[in-house]
Amino acid sequence: MHLRRHPDAPAIVARRARLLAAMRGCLDAQGFVEADLPALLPHAGQEPYLRAPPVSLQGLPGPLWLQTSPELCLKRLVCAGVERVYALGPAYRGGRDELSTQHQPQFTMLEWYRPGTALPALVDDLRALGVAAAIALGVETPPDGRVLSMVEAFQELAGVSLEPLLDGDVARYAAGARSAGVATCRDDDAPATAFGRVLIERVEPALAALDGWVCLHGYPAFAASLAQLDPRDERTALRMEAYLHGVEIANGNVELADAGEHRRRWAAERDERDDPAPDLDAELLADLEAPGMPPTVGMALGVDRLAMALLGADSLADVLPFVLELDADA
Repeated sequence: MHLRRHPDAPAIVARRARLLAAMRGCLDAQGFVEADLPALLPHAGQEPYLRAPPVSLQGLPGPLWLQTSPELCLKRLVCAGVERVYALGPAYRGGRDELSTQHQPQFTMLEWYRPGTALPALVDDLRALGVAAAIALGVETPPDGRVLSMVEAFQELAGVSLEPLLDGDVARYAAGARSAGVATCRDDDAPATAFGRVLIERVEPALAALDGWVCLHGYPAFAASLAQLDPRDERTALRMEAYLHGVEIANGNVELADAGEHRRRWAAERDERDDPAPDLDAELLADLEAPGMPPTVGMALGVDRLAMALLGADSLADVLPFVLELDADA
């Protein structure tokens, strides 16, 4: 493995500095406060498909974990009374899949939290950040685009009804997907697998043809992660993903504040892992109990991917001063 420097590193560094300053300025102007957070903690999130890299430090018990996002510390700050808060800096993920045109094991993430229970507030934040970023990069501002529920997106972009899957009928959903041309769907798929097949094979590729931002909300409850369920339809979660030019840029939630449900979902995620899980963040669970988390929405955005999408680049290597690459014989 080697670290490749961009052939025009001075221009990349200057452009990136303008981008980061613009994103900070956009949030600062709305009364957000930037938090300078540790990247190395004695615990990490439990997401089954993310690998927080373990770190051993001489003389200390371990392992410690590089964080896949600043989520854990930011939520503790929200519980402590910091209402509008963000972190902008490096995040880390392990695994060979994290080396690709759209992945690096270290990348830059912007994550922010604001009071309320309305996902549209995050859509507004996202669009404002997109405008600020485009101006800083000297490119065209992305159009506002569209906001679609998952039910709408599956029907319009894939010709598949999501309703049977929301009702728990995987076989009927899979039959409809196969009729629409998604031949990989099976009657005995797990719900999350069945959902992912159509999303990855049909919906996400179709997003590249849509102009501007596309925000998808109303994820199935089994894909809620740490979002609250929608009280109007508990088959779905108050979770959103945002795409620009077909590139997944950001995800947001109405944040789960119930400590017991938080613990239950973390336990379920641990059971899905095929490797040892990091320790639970017991301090966050305690803070969710008391003083508790007020109604909050939050979003995490991949800054490097945003730059790539706005600039029309094919790879993160085109927008970063340095990237890790595998040697030819690796």
